[in-house]
Amino acid sequence: MGPISEKIYLRLLAISEDTPVSDQQRIRLALLELGYENVIFPLSVLGKLYPLCREHSDITVTLVFRETDWVITNIEAGDQRAHHYALAVDYGSTTVVMRLIDMNSGVAVAEEKAVNRQADFGADILTRITYSLEGPEHTEDLHRATTETFQDLLARLYEDTGIDTALCPVMTISGNTTMIHFLLKLNAWTVFAAPFAPVCHDPGFFWGRELGFDFPGLVYLFPAASNYVGGDIISGLLVLDIHKKEETCLFFDIGTNGELVLGNRDWMLAGAGAAGPALEGYISRFGMRAQPGAIDTVSIASTSLSFTTIQNQKPIGICGSGIIDLIAQMRLNGWIDAAGQLNPAASERIVYLEEEREYAAVYALATESATETPLFFSQTDIDQYLDTKAAAYTMVDCLLETAGVQTEELALVYLSGAFPAHSDLESAITVGIFPDLPRERYHCIANTSLEGAQLLLLDGSKLRDARELANNLYCVQFASIPDFLIRMQAAKFISHTDMNRYPTIRNRLQNKENYR
Repeated sequence: MGPISEKIYLRLLAISEDTPVSDQQRIRLALLELGYENVIFPLSVLGKLYPLCREHSDITVTLVFRETDWVITNIEAGDQRAHHYALAVDYGSTTVVMRLIDMNSGVAVAEEKAVNRQADFGADILTRITYSLEGPEHTEDLHRATTETFQDLLARLYEDTGIDTALCPVMTISGNTTMIHFLLKLNAWTVFAAPFAPVCHDPGFFWGRELGFDFPGLVYLFPAASNYVGGDIISGLLVLDIHKKEETCLFFDIGTNGELVLGNRDWMLAGAGAAGPALEGYISRFGMRAQPGAIDTVSIASTSLSFTTIQNQKPIGICGSGIIDLIAQMRLNGWIDAAGQLNPAASERIVYLEEEREYAAVYALATESATETPLFFSQTDIDQYLDTKAAAYTMVDCLLETAGVQTEELALVYLSGAFPAHSDLESAITVGIFPDLPRERYHCIANTSLEGAQLLLLDGSKLRDARELANNLYCVQFASIPDFLIRMQAAKFISHTDMNRYPTIRNRLQNKENYR
């Protein structure tokens, strides 16, 4: 199967009074000779046929494959095959990323990302859902925030490349189930509330303008497997091909939310839950996104601490990768114990905050920071982070037990998301977010959701694969597991209450003589 959209150059048969064949039929017959059956002519295309098809005997027809038919999205005079582009989108709750693809070469021409403007109505999904319930105008607010984010990205891609994105015949969008409900102005409360049956799980194709975009082409929305295992995960699975592998694999897309898939060619289980904003840096007074001035790595040697910042600017805060380094390094050097409690005797950088009435680790002194005030991570911040990391670990643990799979049986672990893409794997394992497996089994792909959206553009057969994956993935509801919270309590320790699960970290702690 070829790409989901094609530009076909046609030479039309001449017409006369003896052969008064309609322009539509001339195109249909020419396409049929090339093997294109069941071709749909939207009204917008019919309106272009005359006088274009009378003035030009050679035209270029743009088609989009919808698995059961081909839809004509545009008709142009002459041979326009050299100019063929499409759009792939990762529609995240925090960030939206849009990529412009050259459909002739399969290469990404440009990529832009923006903060999802829905954040104005809530940093987390549940807050946005609650907001939408307060009236239809709030549903409109969330939809408008979405379309404005998309329009901004379309405009920026045009500025970057000079390529008119309005001429792209198709856009593929992968996002979680709630995000798709916001885009379609559907009741998102159905995603969150029992019986956890969303309004829609396989939306398919829409015209861009139906969705409120200034985009005349078709938009494909990936299907979801369940309320919490959305189209972004199905998109990622297209890239990873876990359903075709003999060995057992784990796919963990982790960020504000965590979605997991475990399995191989014979069976697949999935689950999802809230990981929390901590992994992406959105906790602590000085927590921030990864941007210039954010501390992104931390190293501790005994009592001294050093760091790096994005673009080598003076620090103004710390992002997710810096936080995980900080906690891992503090544990390995005895600044915190297994429960995450700060040890004031370990370093002069551990100070007591009178106003907050708790201890904190100062990772940037006043003389080091851009604000000329000390930047610190408090005991409360540590406790909140351990809640987040415990949730992530417990989701993996429960999915493995449900499937009857031992941790060491995992042949491959695929990690996706901004957090694993920019964080140190060793720090993540030290803290206890991921299992202590041989490091070569881990593979990080920054954005499987976006990669899958691009892959589907270039291979129309993936439409069928996406639907089959969504329909055949068995989803586990973590909320229904009776001892989930008890398991989380055990996972709040660094690396875990049972350090036999983390032999390499236990050995490192023993070697440093800091293991207590």
